[in-house]
Amino acid sequence: MSLAFSLAGQVGQCRLQVQAQLAASGVTVLFGPSGSGKSTLLRMLAGLQECEGEIRFGDQLWHTEGFRLPPWERPLGMMFQAPTLFRHLDVRGNLDYVRKRRGASEEDLARVVGQTRIEPLLARCVETLSGGEAQRVALARALMAGPELLLLDEPLSALDHGHKQELLGMISAIATQVPVIYVTHDLDELLTLSRQVWLMEQGRIVASGKAHEELARLDGPLAQRGDATALLYGKLDTYDSLDHLQAVNVARQTFWLPAARPVAGDAPVRLRIAARDVSLCRQAPEDSSILNIHPVQVAGLREVGPGQVVVQLVLGDQRLLACISSRSARELEVFPGAQLYAQVKAVALG
Repeated sequence: MSLAFSLAGQVGQCRLQVQAQLAASGVTVLFGPSGSGKSTLLRMLAGLQECEGEIRFGDQLWHTEGFRLPPWERPLGMMFQAPTLFRHLDVRGNLDYVRKRRGASEEDLARVVGQTRIEPLLARCVETLSGGEAQRVALARALMAGPELLLLDEPLSALDHGHKQELLGMISAIATQVPVIYVTHDLDELLTLSRQVWLMEQGRIVASGKAHEELARLDGPLAQRGDATALLYGKLDTYDSLDHLQAVNVARQTFWLPAARPVAGDAPVRLRIAARDVSLCRQAPEDSSILNIHPVQVAGLREVGPGQVVVQLVLGDQRLLACISSRSARELEVFPGAQLYAQVKAVALG
């Protein structure tokens, strides 16, 4: 099912005017600074906020002039920054409330409980749950409605690293079955989840596209950040058991990553490489502690601060970023088309 919308609305001092179309699967990350209108847009899509314009989900009209489909009739699930659980019910009661309203079966309940790994929590009072446990229950309750679209509004912002990673893994798995719009201003969450990204500023979607392309665009806001990071996709290769290194093949080049044990799986591997962890040289060094040294071509460069430039590099059919000093760019004669070598520390790969 595809979601398409063209919306406008006023909330306080923020005027929203947005138009976009959602990918049919995977996670679309709605990314931008606080106050840019991300949460307001999500509430408009859910029918919780007044707006003008049109929303269509597949062949179903959700909103247009003179017509508004009630929120409870839209086939979606929503999860907020703070879990909105019923305090007078235990965990099982929270799920049963939605199950009965939606006419779902006990088998549906068992499936959702398994997906979110909350079976040990079913008899618990929700007031005794930790933040991570409460958000897992909130996610389960959103799934209990059998949604065809999930709207997640900064659901992990209050969690510690361990609980955050656990839930990010669950959301990634769920997104293979249900499309997700995920609101965040956290770059780590974008890098972990996103297949598509919508960049939002001052009530407008200023750029949208595949995440790896938007991250590497020199004229886009993501490549000009101090923590600019590129995403590369590769395939698992051999494992070096002596040195505990996992090989990943990217554009016919081998990247070595530290790994305590072999990584299994046939799915494409997503590598995140921060621009600050990439150095450049004109010739491949013969003696270096750097394991990952690969030939690249300069696609372009842009000044991103006093004495700093970000360089976009071509590696096969993919793009890498390097942040170097203006002096280094000048002395290395970095210009579009130049042939260089990129050095990436293995410990910097994630």
